[in-house]
Amino acid sequence: MELISRERIVDLTPKNPFDRFADGRPRVPDEILERMRLVTTEEAWGVLRNHGYDFQFEGNWLNIHPERILVGRAVTGRYVPKRPDLHEVIEAEGAAHGRIGGQNSWIIDTLVKDDVIVIELFGKVVRGTFTGDNLSTSIVARTGGTGMVVDGGMRDYQRVMELPTFNAFIKGLDPTGIGDVTLTEINGPVRIGQATCLPGDIVLGTPTGIIFIPPELALEVVERSEEIRRRDYWGKMMLREGKYTPGEIDRKWSDAIETDYQAWSQAN
Repeated sequence: MELISRERIVDLTPKNPFDRFADGRPRVPDEILERMRLVTTEEAWGVLRNHGYDFQFEGNWLNIHPERILVGRAVTGRYVPKRPDLHEVIEAEGAAHGRIGGQNSWIIDTLVKDDVIVIELFGKVVRGTFTGDNLSTSIVARTGGTGMVVDGGMRDYQRVMELPTFNAFIKGLDPTGIGDVTLTEINGPVRIGQATCLPGDIVLGTPTGIIFIPPELALEVVERSEEIRRRDYWGKMMLREGKYTPGEIDRKWSDAIETDYQAWSQAN
């Protein structure tokens, strides 16, 4: 048995329109990631809901840096409460594949630039602390400074807060180390609260919460957001110029206004 299967990842993400990493995860282009940083949760949520993706958002996090937007490609890990016979199997598998350190380190060792680690830890905080300052530092080094989403806990908060660019969405803080859990899969489907995340999803973390965007919808999400921003810019410009009244702009636009906007949009 192996914790990671390229074939399994490919099978789980057949709609991916982009290249893939060596491990099989979809590789949404860097340019889309950059554009995603300006997308709001509501804009992304609207696109996903229109496509029938009703369970991609999870809120009510401890967001250690609300001023930092978290964007990256998901690397997932799933834990279960420790069962001795299963734990022995996983530890033996790790040794056979040359894995070093605790099982949380095994996942971190797979990260590359712009990855965001997403961990299903069934809300465990006490002895559910996926990282402290050392492993968080390793996440920064491997990803270029993204962060993590952990349906569980974190320790060493005062030190982790000092890491540049890093952000963490967690369910709580505790001084204990991680324990009494077993890693059962890397880069499989995970449940994060009421949301489902697949490896290679785009993680968008804002002060509102976390939303997981399937690769095949990433471009539509950023384009929809950009169109909303263009319309908002133009509408406010028309109000400043006095060409239209607030009542005309702050509702569904008339055909005449829509034609006016489309002409401006094409010219700009």
